[in-house]
Amino acid sequence: MLESWSHVLTYPLVKLGETSFTLAGLLKFFLILGLGIFLLRYVRRKLEKFLVGRFHLTASVVNSLVTLFYYAFLVVILLVALSSAGLNLTQVGIVLGALGVGIGFGLQTITSNFISGIILLTEGSLRVGDLVELEDGTLGVVKKIAMRSTILRTFDGQDLIVPNSEFISKRISTWTYEDDWRRLHLPFGVAYGSSPSKVKETILKAAQRLETTEIDPEHPLEVWFEGFGDSALNFALSVWIRQSKHQKPLARIKSDYYYAIHEALLEAGIEIPFPQRDLHLRTISPQILATLKPPSGGSHV
Repeated sequence: MLESWSHVLTYPLVKLGETSFTLAGLLKFFLILGLGIFLLRYVRRKLEKFLVGRFHLTASVVNSLVTLFYYAFLVVILLVALSSAGLNLTQVGIVLGALGVGIGFGLQTITSNFISGIILLTEGSLRVGDLVELEDGTLGVVKKIAMRSTILRTFDGQDLIVPNSEFISKRISTWTYEDDWRRLHLPFGVAYGSSPSKVKETILKAAQRLETTEIDPEHPLEVWFEGFGDSALNFALSVWIRQSKHQKPLARIKSDYYYAIHEALLEAGIEIPFPQRDLHLRTISPQILATLKPPSGGSHV
């Protein structure tokens, strides 16, 4: 009985060069690989807590270090598992060569994302907690940077899985790379006859009441007189905000300022214009002219 089981376990299933893979070798391979990944994930969680608690590192730095540690040791575990299965590590080049052919034909995207992930983690141009805007206008906070993809959390509550190559090959706007100061340009108009100085004073006071407004010598709060429009005097509010302090979509922040502008103008009695056109009639039909004439005995207005 034992001899028959021994024969089954040691029977060569696959032969690669001079190396034969047996059932026992494959069982050892999957056992070591599974146990190694389980332990590696456990160590990863403990290492994250240790780095944050002991060295007080930021979430972005911890994520980069732990992710690189995880995949580096994952390669070591894979090599150990292959060696236990009976593969001579000197023959790994054969496997890598075959893998390279597969990459050349069908795995370019996966390889590109994997290499892009290494670049993002080591370069530090993108970090966990950054607020970024993709080329299509999607705005979200970076929640996790993995080797293949990056997780973005939008202000609508969506979790987006973005391939890492997107952040390397395309233009990405970040609101929090070196600092989180951002200036908003909010145009508005008032009716002709309004006092520009009164408009400026009114809007400055309204903007100062909003908690998102930040003012210092390098980031002034201003109201610009931009010119004379067809139906309005054109102004613009220039205000600086700290995006990381207020996790809101940009459209919502602008909406708050426009609410404040509208209410301030109404309270100050400053008219908000609407488009107007002067109509000049050069000719008019007799029938229409007859309808415009006052009744007999009436007076002309």
